[in-house]
Amino acid sequence: MSEPQASILLLGAGEQGKAFLSHLTKLPNTHITVGVRSPTNYSELRPHNISLHAIDLSSPSNGLSKAFSAYDILISATGFGVDPTSALKLANEALLDGNIRKQQGKGKLWFFPWQWGVNYDITVDGEGMMPSFGAQRDVRNLLQRRTEESNVQWIVISTGIFMSLLFEQFWGIVDQTNQKGQGEGGGEILVRCLRDWDHKVTVTDVHDIGRALARILAGDVDVADRAVYTAGDTISYAQLADIAKRVSGKKVKQEAWTVEYLKSEVEADPDDGIKRCRLVFARDGVWWDMDGTVNKALAMKMVDVETYARGLFI
Repeated sequence: MSEPQASILLLGAGEQGKAFLSHLTKLPNTHITVGVRSPTNYSELRPHNISLHAIDLSSPSNGLSKAFSAYDILISATGFGVDPTSALKLANEALLDGNIRKQQGKGKLWFFPWQWGVNYDITVDGEGMMPSFGAQRDVRNLLQRRTEESNVQWIVISTGIFMSLLFEQFWGIVDQTNQKGQGEGGGEILVRCLRDWDHKVTVTDVHDIGRALARILAGDVDVADRAVYTAGDTISYAQLADIAKRVSGKKVKQEAWTVEYLKSEVEADPDDGIKRCRLVFARDGVWWDMDGTVNKALAMKMVDVETYARGLFI
């Protein structure tokens, strides 16, 4: 007798959600539904044996929990910039969903909250700088307290920042504004550090996150009811500067953004979320050793910073 088909509800179809889909669709005996506000905007997903379901996450919780209860696995890929209160709202809905499933005689809900980031138990809200980070910590605390009674199995996958963000111009760490110059090796790249050059950051490519997620769902590693970690790379900012120089073949200028400087930037422009986020990333909880990661345990080869950089500069 064949096992019943597992059903996944993936919330969100942006960069992260679409990257996840390319790996989730390879799981055997699994059907995936993507929950988005306007399914007509994502018609290109239908040919991939994926269902689309109209879901407004601002809707009342009772209705959402009943809708969620039709699925065995709930994965949030709604994005980093959502209202901080929505993370806790979704976690409570997942707990209610688990109880509904229990009443229906169904197994535990697998819940993957939006925690694809840093160690929020350490960062907390960044001393008030990042309310969304504090909300993620509150989600973890809630799940730890109530999952057993709520028929829910939760898994947090801490990924560091997405690899692409490390090189985004707006993030300001790898500034390629002046990289074009006359002749071979012309121009320069400006690399900045947060705090100091020995400070580190953990990064994972979004497609590698999807690969790790698929391996966890396949049961290749037991990680229930806890936070686990991935890392495509964990590097110091000094190492990042060396990589930029080696890969680009250009002159690399270095500039340190100390904690004091970052604080002054926030004080001058307290409404700038990027400046607040940079200050948090100059503190602790934003990197971890690669030896303790899920990808290390599963012997998964992931994209490291140098490999990613070669794709940008060559």
